[in-house]
Amino acid sequence: MIPLQVISVIFAFFMMYVVRIHHKKQHLDALEFWCWISLWTAFGLTALFPQTFQGITETLHISRVFDLLVIVALMIVVFFTFQNRMYFKRLEKKLEHMIRERAMYANKRKISNH
Repeated sequence: MIPLQVISVIFAFFMMYVVRIHHKKQHLDALEFWCWISLWTAFGLTALFPQTFQGITETLHISRVFDLLVIVALMIVVFFTFQNRMYFKRLEKKLEHMIRERAMYANKRKISNH
C-alpha cells in the first residue's frame, strides 16, 4: 500500500467520523447521513482497491484510475456548489421577504399611532 492510499483511507475514516458527529447533533437527517457514509466508504474502498475500476477507465478511454476519480470528484463538487448556491438564493429571498414584512408592519404601527 502506497502512502497516498493510507492517507486517503485515514481521510475517509475521518470524514465518516465528522458525518457521524453532525448526525448526532441532528444537523443531518438519516438519508443525508447514509448518503455521506456511503460516499466516504466508496472513497475509502476506491483508494484501497483502485484496480477494480480499471475496466471503467479502459471503457471511457481514461489513462489512469486517479484521473477518473478526479473527474468524478470535480463533478460532485460542481453539483454541491450549485445546490449550495440555489439554497442560498432561496434563503436570501425568504430573508428579504421577512424584512419587508417587518418594515411594512412597523410602518403601519407608526402611522396608526399618529
